[in-house]
Amino acid sequence: MGKLKYPLGILLTIIIGMLLNMLWCCNCWGNDNAIDNDKTTPVVIEQTEKIKNVGTTASAVSYLILKDQDGNLIEEATNHLNFNISDYKHLEPIEADVVKSYGKIKTYLDKHPDQKFNITGLYSSEEKNNSAFINLGEARANDVKNYLSSLGYDTTHMEIKGKLSDQLVTRNGVVHGPVNYHLSDFPSGKSAVLLENELDNLAADIRANPLVLHFATGASTINLSTEQREKISKMVHYLDARPQSSLISVGHTDNTGSRSTNTTISAKRAEFAKSYLVKNGINSSRIESSGKGPDEPIATNDTEEGKKQNRRVVVTLK
Repeated sequence: MGKLKYPLGILLTIIIGMLLNMLWCCNCWGNDNAIDNDKTTPVVIEQTEKIKNVGTTASAVSYLILKDQDGNLIEEATNHLNFNISDYKHLEPIEADVVKSYGKIKTYLDKHPDQKFNITGLYSSEEKNNSAFINLGEARANDVKNYLSSLGYDTTHMEIKGKLSDQLVTRNGVVHGPVNYHLSDFPSGKSAVLLENELDNLAADIRANPLVLHFATGASTINLSTEQREKISKMVHYLDARPQSSLISVGHTDNTGSRSTNTTISAKRAEFAKSYLVKNGINSSRIESSGKGPDEPIATNDTEEGKKQNRRVVVTLK
């Protein structure tokens, strides 16, 4: 019996150890299962920011992208031109990769003179249009066009327009990359002739229906109607298509006071209107200004209403 007690003790110890090990392992498995059951699918929250009622995804990235008409990538940059909210002038400095990309795009366009470079400026419905253009997007497109012109781009092969978009990328009061680009065929052959005819008709329309501005003496701003903004857009389009063309801003007054004084006042008003257009992206070298005082009235000076009509600035093609 003494000899059997020793092996039985060893066997009993082994059995008890196995049972304890199984119990502990089951608890471990139970803990693992508990951890798994507590796990939830992680929720990725995209950080957003609402700035001055223009709310968009701040984590999004704006790209400068241009593809050919077959969808092949010509150039891409991970940065773009940026603008302050409700502003139409791009911010400086411009990222180096953006400048480099514009250089590559110009090289492509120089090798493909049959292509037209279309620039579409974007704007939010909640942004304010403080420009002279029909919408803020077109003003932004015009600003980009002017910048590209300074890099040597041919504006006669460019076209600008604006488009409403409530998917703009904003961050810290800045709108990132609200500009799109695409290529189209530049008119040639019969299409080129039709284009020239359209430009001739546009010139005739601008001269027949010039931009007429009325504003109070000493005014520092000009409030434009939709019709007046459309006229400015037409003039900018014509100036881009025909580089040798120019505008003339002519001031007029009523007959109150001396002729010499009125001539000076009318010249200042004409220069004020010119400065306003230059501020909105029309090259100063393409606008001439002069004053004609009371010499060319369009209404009687015998009534206040007539005098008001005579106090005007007329902007048209020279």
